[in-house]
Amino acid sequence: MSLFSKPKVVIWPKLKTTEVYLDRKENNVFIFDVNLWQDCNDTDLHPLVYFLKENKIDTVSILVPDDVVLTKSFIYDTKIEKIDQKEVIGLAESFVTFKIDPDAIEYQLIQTGDKTIIQSTIFEKSKTDFLKNNLSKLSLKSFSLQPVSASISIIINSFYQKEFFLIYPLNNNEYTLILAKDKVVYLTANIKGSTLDIKKIINYSHLYFSSPVDKLFVPQNKNFEINDNIKLEKTEYNESQIASEFHKAANLPIPVIGLMTVLNLKTADIIKQPSDINSNPKMENKKNILPVVAVFIFTAALASIVIWFVLNRNSGDAGLQNPVAQNNEAIPAAIEVIPTETPIPSIVEVSKSLKLQVLNATDINGQAATVKAQLTALGFTSVAVGNSNEKVTGNEVRLKPSLSSSSAYFKNKIDAAFPATYTTDLKETSAYDAVFVIGTDLSKTATSATPTATKTAPTPTTEL
Repeated sequence: MSLFSKPKVVIWPKLKTTEVYLDRKENNVFIFDVNLWQDCNDTDLHPLVYFLKENKIDTVSILVPDDVVLTKSFIYDTKIEKIDQKEVIGLAESFVTFKIDPDAIEYQLIQTGDKTIIQSTIFEKSKTDFLKNNLSKLSLKSFSLQPVSASISIIINSFYQKEFFLIYPLNNNEYTLILAKDKVVYLTANIKGSTLDIKKIINYSHLYFSSPVDKLFVPQNKNFEINDNIKLEKTEYNESQIASEFHKAANLPIPVIGLMTVLNLKTADIIKQPSDINSNPKMENKKNILPVVAVFIFTAALASIVIWFVLNRNSGDAGLQNPVAQNNEAIPAAIEVIPTETPIPSIVEVSKSLKLQVLNATDINGQAATVKAQLTALGFTSVAVGNSNEKVTGNEVRLKPSLSSSSAYFKNKIDAAFPATYTTDLKETSAYDAVFVIGTDLSKTATSATPTATKTAPTPTTEL
């Protein structure tokens, strides 16, 4: 990516949230509590609209999961040049759980030997209509839709050009099975459970190709068993390694990388081939390389100067802005009211895109909403609320270990309204970055409802 070009942006609408990925090494994932698969009003979409506007993002790619867009292929034992859409719908109806709309199905004919494959892509129109309607409210110049499976096939085809199966995890107990070749997806199926029965799918796929498909890519450190009836060559893939091979951030998923990568990819060195090891350039090419090297050195020097200038001019600029403007500056500590033996904690601003959850473990209604209001006032855009079945005797803030330094920030900002005990025992795999558990009557334990420090020196108080 050029030094001054805009990062590529991918939006991945999930079941209840919307994930935004940026083509950069750090600060590249943002999660919003916005469900684009249902009708959203302006208030629902405001955090996402604000984020896109602040970061001048007007062109995005949209990943569509394979339970909203299904890919099915059918076989004709003869060569045909065309087929009526109604016949394709009739073939596909028994494979989908929703009514197929003629405006929401695409198909193409693929000739293979003396057979014809009808490859169809079927969208669940009710959901995609909601999606497109919500996207139209985001003030985008353009957006494109891409099935998750199609994006994955782009990546795999860059280093494996034969037909293959691939299992991609959606969550802890649900997966998508993909059959593809040459960037063309022939079949997708969503499967669940700790034992994945794929015998029928594999048997059916034998009809597509002249030889059986015997290649299966599976995620590394998989926690499921595969029930099949033929010997498959299983190859594990690692998303972080693939990201590294394509010079992307290690936390970017394969489908996102597929959309961020140019389609005419060079072969990636994800699976090393022996023939790649002993390839030596010819001597006569060295003279042609010298001008390129000179241009590269000059460009690198110029870029270094620009980067040095930018960093020294805006040493605190993190690039793209967080979803909500950073209005809460750390206020100098009032030395006269703080015991001299107590060290002043270092307050570091935290990302406002952190995903927070507030749980009310008391019988007092409305307390979770009160804490959410405090956090929202600080600029956090992803704050979920709910009731806790857990019994606690005090307020708690549970952070992921990687965010342990954030405890000082929250203590500084909301301790008066929400005095709590801070821990770092939240699992790194948790859906939330921090969980606020309310175990007291906040009207009695809180000393102030203001989420930020006051401009005047606070007077020490004794809590009863």
